[in-house]
Amino acid sequence: MTYTIIAKDPKTNAIGIACATGNLAVGGFVPHILPGVGAIATQGFSTNYWYGIDGLKWLAAGEKAESVRDRLTMADDGRAWRQLLVLDASGETAAWTGDENIPETAQIMARDLVTGGNMLAHSNVPDVMRNRFNVMRGCDLPLGACLLEALVAGFDAGGDKRGTTSAMIKVAFPDQLPLDLRVDDHIDPIGELQRLYDKTHETDYRKFFNRLPTPANPHQH
Repeated sequence: MTYTIIAKDPKTNAIGIACATGNLAVGGFVPHILPGVGAIATQGFSTNYWYGIDGLKWLAAGEKAESVRDRLTMADDGRAWRQLLVLDASGETAAWTGDENIPETAQIMARDLVTGGNMLAHSNVPDVMRNRFNVMRGCDLPLGACLLEALVAGFDAGGDKRGTTSAMIKVAFPDQLPLDLRVDDHIDPIGELQRLYDKTHETDYRKFFNRLPTPANPHQH
């Protein structure tokens, strides 16, 4: 159903998430993120939206990724139908894939990175996403660009075996405004997400974006 990557930039402490699916409005249910706290992707055959709500609350209270994963899944009698990815503020990661999710399923955990998917066209989709992300990070590109490239790679590797109809990307910074883009329903959601991302670099938008208040400059206009 869904393929997702979550990552942290250890240099800036920005945390980002990008995901896509063959259903409507993946950005409304799967990704949950707070700057300086962490990120959660809740997906699977029957997505549990409340994993994101409760999980971020526990991450904010200082619990680690593995503890949050265990706490969420152990309390849920429907956990066999869920898939869960967690990244905490320190960069530790955890994941869960229940046995009732539709194959192919896969998950990969590493420091500052977790990726996974279910109902995939090929089980190597998360691995391809991780590899593309790491290559892009080696080019010293912004976190958002690396996440987007990873999502493109996942799509090119087969993505959701039903096809992909919605996609999103969000990067939360400790002291900056977020990058927050989503495509809820489109014949080419990955291409549309790329188009939107490119527009965030246009001069008029940057002038608007750069004058908005930030924690360091709360009164700028």
